[in-house]
Amino acid sequence: MIHTLYYQGFSIRQISKILNLNRRTVSKRLKEKDLKPYTKRSYPSKLESYKDYVEKRIQQAYPDRIPSTVILREIKDIGYTGSLRTLQKYTKTIYENISSKKEEKNNEVIRFETEKGYQAQVDWTTIISGKKPIYAFVMVLGYSRTAFVYFTNNMRQDTFQSCHIKAFDYFGGIPKTILYDNLKSVVMQRDKYGKNRHGINDKFLDFSKGLFIPKLCAPYRAQTKGKVERFNSYLKNNFYKPLKAKLKNTNLEITPELLNSYVFSWLEMANNRVHATTKRKPFEMLKEEYGALMRIPDGLYVRDRNDNRVGVAIEKTNKTYVNNVYYTTLSEYEKLLYGESGNG
Repeated sequence: MIHTLYYQGFSIRQISKILNLNRRTVSKRLKEKDLKPYTKRSYPSKLESYKDYVEKRIQQAYPDRIPSTVILREIKDIGYTGSLRTLQKYTKTIYENISSKKEEKNNEVIRFETEKGYQAQVDWTTIISGKKPIYAFVMVLGYSRTAFVYFTNNMRQDTFQSCHIKAFDYFGGIPKTILYDNLKSVVMQRDKYGKNRHGINDKFLDFSKGLFIPKLCAPYRAQTKGKVERFNSYLKNNFYKPLKAKLKNTNLEITPELLNSYVFSWLEMANNRVHATTKRKPFEMLKEEYGALMRIPDGLYVRDRNDNRVGVAIEKTNKTYVNNVYYTTLSEYEKLLYGESGNG
């Protein structure tokens, strides 16, 4: 700035007045060939030698708080000559660090691996909202990470139950337990009969009897069913968005029926990819899990809104299940995205 003003024709006296600097300082800076950036001088804090003592005292007393005036008196006895304000600024940073670490610990989710056939995780995720909504029912087996998806235009109880039956058929069996969030289709009231003794929806309870045990995530801890939550994001980003973009310039309306016509082919790819956590393919691990799943009873049904028994139509897919091995051809989904050759 000094050199700029000087080159603009201002005298040393004028520059000193503009910048509120001593004329000798201005003159000295003008004589420098290279502009040296101003560096702020730092001075050691008077508290520096006593910080370890202060932190130790606070840690010893936490969660109780020792008044700053008490700590000030203690460190003055051993030579501190600084102010109370300086001490208070430092103690504030210590308490903030302690609170931050405590919050991080509370938010930690301990990953646990489920036994074969023990648990699946279920969730609804919204694909399209508005007057013509589309929802995806997603079930993921906890051990193998094999996923099932089915699209609907509602989340009614009968639809919810029929989606379960379709998923069981897709997996070839039923897990012992299924984990849910606070879905109204599942739970009416948490802890209704005491801690962890929840009031389960009567219709859903009747449906689950003899098939599996419904379990709930801890309240405000939906991340404990992280397997299905992560797959929801994967489904939207890797199936729905590419398909939507491909169909953008066509006359085809995106409906649950259209999505279901493509999703089973896509699931063949998704369940044959190497999973980031297990480092294995879900379908390969399903071969190990298959024997631990309960066989599906004949004649499963759901009750509609009029309480009538309704059978569940099982979707036809392009997979053939032979001796626990999936054999697939070029999927309809791949044909749509890449053309008949299957090349990207």
